[in-house]
Amino acid sequence: MTGSRTKTWHRCLAAAVSLGALAVVAFQPTTAQAACVKAKDLGDIRLPAACLSAEEGRAVRMRMFRADLAVAALSCGQQNQYNNLVTRHQDELVRQGRALRAIFQRVHPRNAERELNRFITHLANKASLRRLGAPEYCRGMARVFADAQAQPRQGLTGFIGHRPVITALLGPQDTETVAATDMRAMATMETAAGNSAAE
Repeated sequence: MTGSRTKTWHRCLAAAVSLGALAVVAFQPTTAQAACVKAKDLGDIRLPAACLSAEEGRAVRMRMFRADLAVAALSCGQQNQYNNLVTRHQDELVRQGRALRAIFQRVHPRNAERELNRFITHLANKASLRRLGAPEYCRGMARVFADAQAQPRQGLTGFIGHRPVITALLGPQDTETVAATDMRAMATMETAAGNSAAE
């Protein structure tokens, strides 16, 4: 084999090795992807927490926070506080609501709307159970409303990120469910405040 042919053969071999390496990268799941596959879902909702980016995690926390607020508004007579808060932070709530919808469209491209509605119902269930088990719930949520209302516009996401979310989302799904009338009331209240229940 001549020198020029040897060099050509070496270049071809190197190219083949490079392509093989790329194929391994492309077709073998990365550690992060494997973690997503094995990650526990949020309750019984198929939304692996390990697959969420930081921004997506903020959108999920916002929805959890809104579930707590909606239950407090209905069960503690705090509808005015809820409406005032939603009005003040409407732009931020709508933006995070769209981000949440995008998560479900990514994770569940064929049935995103159904899974999103299941997720919202799950949060309402958890928030309602928390209400039943906390004697000082209404007083505590009144403080939460006041603190959240005091946040500057576009500052609600940051506020939520520095406080514990009340809803116990990661536990097993409880058998108790929110009454259908309560769910309709929550949807009506959120729509009246300028946002759909899914946002």
